[in-house]
Amino acid sequence: MDNRTIFFCEDSIDGIFTAVYDAWASRLGLGNVTVEVRGNQTLQLFAEYRQVETDHEKAAKVAATIQKRLGLEDYQVLYQAALSKEADKGEAVFRTLVLGLAEVKKKNITRNLGNPAVMRAFELSRTVGFEAHRYQMFVRFRELENGVLFSEIAAENQVLPMIGEHFSDRFPMENFMIYDRQHRDCLVHPGGKAWVILQDMDLEETMIRNYSKEEEKFAALWKGFVSSIAIEERANPRCQMNFMPKKYWKYMTEHDKRISV
Repeated sequence: MDNRTIFFCEDSIDGIFTAVYDAWASRLGLGNVTVEVRGNQTLQLFAEYRQVETDHEKAAKVAATIQKRLGLEDYQVLYQAALSKEADKGEAVFRTLVLGLAEVKKKNITRNLGNPAVMRAFELSRTVGFEAHRYQMFVRFRELENGVLFSEIAAENQVLPMIGEHFSDRFPMENFMIYDRQHRDCLVHPGGKAWVILQDMDLEETMIRNYSKEEEKFAALWKGFVSSIAIEERANPRCQMNFMPKKYWKYMTEHDKRISV
């Protein structure tokens, strides 16, 4: 009989880290507990389920422990893995932490790719990192009438925290928003302040399509520039899509058919 206890939690970094904290502190035996993200779990017979309420203090303690005892490299891998869309990410993160903190007890545990849990966490992290890197290149901001820079994406994984760091470093004094339609999350960055992510957001279409007059001019100029540097005789759509997959085109200014040059 399976006496496993499953801690299921909110699909967020703080939610997963809180579940890790509760599972570790449960004293049920690290081999008898696991972590799953709420909504993704497949119910198991003879297993006990415990609902975890996200606690930001617990999550911060877990994050600090990872950085102190395993190192920043491991923290980055586990942080990115927790942003994955895959259902088994909670188990991969938890098992990797058990290996690093309780069994092997050494830093840079995410280099131990011979371990299945570590390998899985590494794969998830790499996939998330790759998508975030693509969005850092393909995000296009447009100025709304109220002066806020606005962009839309439809990410497969929860990449907003990663690209938020990137763009806040590039535009520290700008008011900007990045809306992820896939997850209904919106990253909001007030100029000169820290960014935050608002969840379960449905933005008013009339507001986010109300561009400033200057924006209309610059959007047309940008689209004209992109067209002018293209060489029709050397056009290679298949090669282009290798570097810029079509799924990113929808929210890119140069592919917006509503803009006339």
